[in-house]
Amino acid sequence: MIANVVFGLPVDKVFSYSVPAGSQIKIGCRIKAPFRNSVRVGYVVGFSEKNKVDFDIKSITEILDGEPFLSGEILELTRWMSSYYYLSWGEAIEAALPGALRKGRMTSNPRQGYFFEKDKYFVRPSELTEHQKKSLSQINQNSGFNVFMLYGVTGSGKTEVYIRAIERVLAGGGSAAMLVPEIALTPQTVSRFISCLGDEISVFHSRLTEAQRFQEWLKLKEGINKVCIGTRSSIFAPLKNLKLIVIDEEHDSSYKQQDSPRYHARDVALKRAQICRCPVILGSATPSLESFYKAVSKKYYLLELPDRVEKKSMPDVGVVDLTTVKRRSSRSMVFSPALESELKDVLGRHMQAILFLNRRGFSTFVYCSKCGYVSKCPGCNVALTYHIKTKTLLCHYCSHKELVPEACPNCRGGYLNMRGIGTQRVESELHKIFPNSVRTARLDSDVLKKRGELERIIEAFKNKDIDVLIGTQIVAKGHDFPDVELVGVILADLSLNIIDFRADENTFSMLTQVAGRSGRGENRGKVIVQTYNPDHFAIQTSLNHDYKSFYAQEIEKRKQLGFPPFNDLIKMEFRHKDEKKVKQAAQRVKDKIASVSKGAYQVLGPAPHPVRKKNNVYRWNIIIKVKNIEQASRMLYNIIGYNKRVDGVNIVVDVNPRED
Repeated sequence: MIANVVFGLPVDKVFSYSVPAGSQIKIGCRIKAPFRNSVRVGYVVGFSEKNKVDFDIKSITEILDGEPFLSGEILELTRWMSSYYYLSWGEAIEAALPGALRKGRMTSNPRQGYFFEKDKYFVRPSELTEHQKKSLSQINQNSGFNVFMLYGVTGSGKTEVYIRAIERVLAGGGSAAMLVPEIALTPQTVSRFISCLGDEISVFHSRLTEAQRFQEWLKLKEGINKVCIGTRSSIFAPLKNLKLIVIDEEHDSSYKQQDSPRYHARDVALKRAQICRCPVILGSATPSLESFYKAVSKKYYLLELPDRVEKKSMPDVGVVDLTTVKRRSSRSMVFSPALESELKDVLGRHMQAILFLNRRGFSTFVYCSKCGYVSKCPGCNVALTYHIKTKTLLCHYCSHKELVPEACPNCRGGYLNMRGIGTQRVESELHKIFPNSVRTARLDSDVLKKRGELERIIEAFKNKDIDVLIGTQIVAKGHDFPDVELVGVILADLSLNIIDFRADENTFSMLTQVAGRSGRGENRGKVIVQTYNPDHFAIQTSLNHDYKSFYAQEIEKRKQLGFPPFNDLIKMEFRHKDEKKVKQAAQRVKDKIASVSKGAYQVLGPAPHPVRKKNNVYRWNIIIKVKNIEQASRMLYNIIGYNKRVDGVNIVVDVNPRED
């Protein structure tokens, strides 16, 4: 027999190798085989009869597995991914496997296991609300592949619906996958699920070591554990008899992988559920427009939880128009009188607050008031951000770091000013208001680089060892802190300024989600939103927790512009150190698309990337609006192949990109 083998390389081809005499091998097994001038790990995807191969072929060097590591279901899923996300079948397979397996290992023993404790604060409701009962009933009545859009306001009890749906699956002998968008949510979600379902749960997220991840993967493959909880890669977990997939906060941009392979876990989950003939629950207080459009169009079942559990009130929301606030000091640049007053009231009653600003660092940029010089990254040409703890200027794109110059490098005189604010600045100014009495912690990507720091901060905040939690979008995600009575949004406009057609949607979602962290305990919460655009419809509708009004306005705008959900988008990003070459290659590809498709596709660009230069590499984009992604991907393959190069210019293809 001849084994058909694919490799994790950008090659659209299945290779043939002879199977050593007397060897046992199955589809889905890993092998080692000679490829060009090396021996590589490959994946068996089928067999051919020897007499049908009319050329000399090489033999497999080593068969790594007695039993397949790749099920037929995962092979079918990755084959679909290869055609949908413009990558080879082998690259898609490697996205679905732990690193240890990709490297050809057989075992991987972690130095220590990964354990979660039960959530001692979590109390399950003795009785469901009527809306929860109705939602569960619909989920239970519709077996097979169905998609349920569980739209519920923050604090409405979506988690309890997930748990009960999973309990029913486990009682019937099935397994379930539960996806959360960020590692920030994983500890809380896992500890709650352990409290309800026991500890036969495997966890996947980027904080696990490679050995820990492989150990959890094996527990699922061997059927020891029946529930997988984790971030986007957990959609590939080797669950047996999969009967339910839950995607919490389905709107979240973290489900979209930003490097190769650039898949969206929600869309992969829908395809896997279709293959397994099992239901999917998409849960959110602020559904993505694509998902809600399908629910409104009756392609999905729409389930609603319009009220908070135990009839708790939504928080009061106050808006501060920053254009009317007089600046008397550096402190008043961060805290309006209204926010400062509310902070003093809440902390005076020994309750807690969250301050949200989606920008890390101390100040946004350093500039000279005499000549206008701004400190920029030499490789990316973007302003460097000042970090007070290390007293350095840092590029958040390439991590270039330098000391703050003592004098202006341009005019050698003048005083260098700090402008803009980040989470470090907020923390610093807060300590000026409460010099000795406030205990603070920051939750942003700078802090989370240290292993275990996330869990430590979350636990300390729950235990009320921290009074004020200051953070970026991580604090906006589904945390449940009952003693938080105030949420302060330092500057609501930042996400409105992102060059992305989803900017308004992102702003509405982020503001609504972070506001939902307030008032989840006994007392009604308060939210103070500081903004320069108080009349913007995304801000106005979020203040009123009015998703449907936001959706009605935004979907009309998308329809007029032909953006998702009315068309899909494929972004082609051209990269080279010579900007002239980049622009020429982009124009050449655009012309070729127009010629091949005979004008069937609308192509936007070429235009410079929002961050035109990164790490000394120039970037230009073209955007293609398409109705059929797989058809368009095949067309692109005929133009640029899987090597994705034209005239020496590298090309990155991204299906339905996110510019967050």
